[in-house]
Amino acid sequence: MNSRRRISVACGAVALLLSLPAAASGAPAPPPLSVPSFSGFRSVLAQGEGQTINVADLAAYEATGNPPASFVNQQPLYVGVMPAARTLGPADLGRYYKNTDFGSMPGGTASLEEPRPGVHIYRDAAYEMAHIYGDTRYDVMFGAGYATAEERLFLMDALRRTAEGTLAGLTGASAAAGDGQQLTDQDFSPTELTKQFNALPKKFGAAGARAHADILAYIDGINARISEDKADPLKMPAEYAALGATPRPWSVADTAAMAVLLVTQFTVSNGGEQVNAMLQQGFKKQFGKSWRTPYHDFREAQDPEAFVVAKHPFHSDAPGPVRPGLNVRPKLGSITPRNAVVSGPSKAQASTASAQAPAWVQGIDHLRKALPPVESNAVMVTPGLSANGHALAAMGPQVGYYSPQIFSEYELHGGGIDAEGVSFPGASPYPLIGHGIDFAWSGTSANGDNEDTFAEKLCNPDGSRPTKQSTHYLYKGHCRAFTMREQSVTTPVAPTDPQPPQTITYQTMRSVHGPVFAFARAHGMPIALTKAKAVDFHELDAVIPFMQLAENVPSGPRSFQKVMGRFPGTENWFYADRKNVAFIQSGRYPRHAPGSDLEIPFWGDGRADWQGFNPSRYTFKSIPPAHRPQAVDPKDGFLISWNNKEAIGWRKGPTEWSNGPVHRALILKDKLFQQVRKNGGHVSLTGLTRAVNLAATTDLRGQDLLPWMLRVIAGHDGAERQALQTLRKWHRSGSNRLDANGDNVYDHSAAVALMDAWWPRFVTAEFKPALGNDLLTMVEDNVLSLGGDFGWDWGTAVQKDLRDVLGAPEKGRMSQLYCGGPRARPRTEAQRRRAATACRKVLLSTLADAQTAVAKQQGTPQMSQWKVEAVCDSGCDDIEPNTAGAVDTPAFPWQNRGTYHQIIEIGDHR
Repeated sequence: MNSRRRISVACGAVALLLSLPAAASGAPAPPPLSVPSFSGFRSVLAQGEGQTINVADLAAYEATGNPPASFVNQQPLYVGVMPAARTLGPADLGRYYKNTDFGSMPGGTASLEEPRPGVHIYRDAAYEMAHIYGDTRYDVMFGAGYATAEERLFLMDALRRTAEGTLAGLTGASAAAGDGQQLTDQDFSPTELTKQFNALPKKFGAAGARAHADILAYIDGINARISEDKADPLKMPAEYAALGATPRPWSVADTAAMAVLLVTQFTVSNGGEQVNAMLQQGFKKQFGKSWRTPYHDFREAQDPEAFVVAKHPFHSDAPGPVRPGLNVRPKLGSITPRNAVVSGPSKAQASTASAQAPAWVQGIDHLRKALPPVESNAVMVTPGLSANGHALAAMGPQVGYYSPQIFSEYELHGGGIDAEGVSFPGASPYPLIGHGIDFAWSGTSANGDNEDTFAEKLCNPDGSRPTKQSTHYLYKGHCRAFTMREQSVTTPVAPTDPQPPQTITYQTMRSVHGPVFAFARAHGMPIALTKAKAVDFHELDAVIPFMQLAENVPSGPRSFQKVMGRFPGTENWFYADRKNVAFIQSGRYPRHAPGSDLEIPFWGDGRADWQGFNPSRYTFKSIPPAHRPQAVDPKDGFLISWNNKEAIGWRKGPTEWSNGPVHRALILKDKLFQQVRKNGGHVSLTGLTRAVNLAATTDLRGQDLLPWMLRVIAGHDGAERQALQTLRKWHRSGSNRLDANGDNVYDHSAAVALMDAWWPRFVTAEFKPALGNDLLTMVEDNVLSLGGDFGWDWGTAVQKDLRDVLGAPEKGRMSQLYCGGPRARPRTEAQRRRAATACRKVLLSTLADAQTAVAKQQGTPQMSQWKVEAVCDSGCDDIEPNTAGAVDTPAFPWQNRGTYHQIIEIGDHR
């Protein structure tokens, strides 16, 4: 927003603010519950609940720079627990996690709204969360929709348009490219989405009919609030005026599109076979006929040393020995993304529009990109390992950080619905993560194989030679037309961008397998690459298990597994009640064609179809539910998931290359058992909370990799002695990236700065001699990043190589030594010593380079004076929430845990 517009909006908002009536006070407390209320439920939502920003709120924000309290009133809890974690006591649990027992109103009742007879929306004074009571089931669902739209209408609107590929109709031409990209992943028409929704009663009987009615009531509530906003400028989100837009009514297709987006984002895994095919060709180019051996050194599809969730093997699909002709490797370098934009702004025009848009509009344009695919975690403790014989859990989904927060949290009571938790606004009336009467649940993204890349052979009906522009493909001997449709949006005339309106037209393109997302060449012919997602046309099946959780259908771990096992996407679901913990991986997993290669794209002409594939219903033969990873009350007393491998035998996907003996999930295990040892072999909820929050600031490299690097160096430190002593001290302290005293400077700053500079230099020097510059770059860019998560992805490869150098025992060795230059595995002690000497030189030289670079950056060679800030304007690893509206929220120090985090110790059971 430019300064002139900012001033005019603020002045207008002040005038409207002065005309507002005084706020009501003394709101009544919620009515008594008709179901039992058990204690032991606590949670925190990063930053806070948030709210719609009307013109008055925006004026206040522009005048002071302070966001409304609801945006940040949980940030002291969410951020404050990190420096306090090491000394956390029982009394601190209520300080850093809010009470979410049924009927709890932290701070008392701040307000009561009754948008229609029978609907009662209470908001607590401390956090402004909605507690929704309905006289009937319709009322409580209506209330959920109304309260959600009251809090999040603009964000909901941006999310539905993101899902539907029509965001440019809200934010302008800057969103055109993102819309086009979305339509190569999710291309269902409103008619198809509505049809899937309307099929719920027939597909699921009485349960489907209840879900169908609930969602219609939820949409009624949303539309009631939209009507109020349109009629009252003081209720309308201020962003609409800035964009020159107004919200259109909410539809079934909107909720369905958002559900598809979220199911696809968080519960579709694998795919990317085309990336793996490119990498295989890169290895072949570098290593020749022996390429498979070094390729598998890094691929890590089935590492016997992987840290797993389930303690027993579960076997994913295994099509058997590879048969030629079922798969294809696209020509190296031939893959080009499909552009779904048919007409509208050029790339240059869209880029210019994006650059000129206010920062918050740019944030809205990148909502989809800001959603993380993984990073949720869960730690569960059985009564046998618990200090007081109660099951314990600390768990939370990581969906990113937004302003306002993308999650909306509320409590629901009425008509057989009793639940508390978080949902994506507009996508579901039921909590997606939260708790029922006497149980809590959460989820982590899983690794089940439910997406594949199919390569469609292009053709022309007249038999002429196909080109990239061909609109037909070969399937089972016939030249079929791709399913294609056009959709258009008109950009608004916005005060932020007063350009004439533009009409932008997109075209979708789908085969029987899925949407076309790229083109390539193979065997001299053009091909189209499509995404086949096992959830396609079944995404809304997800509504049934969430409804049953809200209805409190699960009465124990087995019934929970039965309910959540029906969820269509690949997700690990975790359950805790007073006495039990459990998990199950949900999902529909196709049986692949016998003899097909799971690493590279499948031919789409029918020969490599999933077994029993029926394109008209999108059904297929799948892995039986009993074969999916799952567990109840494991004998060793714990379940830990941080997107690690679920079970031995459960294969990791083509682009998931870091699943061996080094994984961030091991941080959780290490911190958990530190607390167990300190407490005589058991852990309390306080100890568990201490463990997971210490884990949230732990650097995996310092904890699990630095010791191996130091062992190779072993007494040969010389000129780098001070640097190594600094790193050793950091490791002994816990390897945290943490500002414990609140001075905005990391403790052990010198060690943090050294590791950040040393790690990428060492990894590059360790593997570049063997991989070469081109292949190393390809690996880093596609599967083992040296940038995101501080380069942790390289942990297993580095550790295995250093173990080989030291001659340490292991189950899954590297094929050769990489550190110090590629060489054969040592056969004698003298050869091993020479290898260690060569590797030591690499470690010490890269450390020296790192030390020089940090000294230059810090402006002094004195390590004691080096400072790494926890929060800064640029160049540090703080978390800056993604703007999802006109108000920003402040950055906060880095941590690695769920956006919404629960700690659970339930007092009783039904």
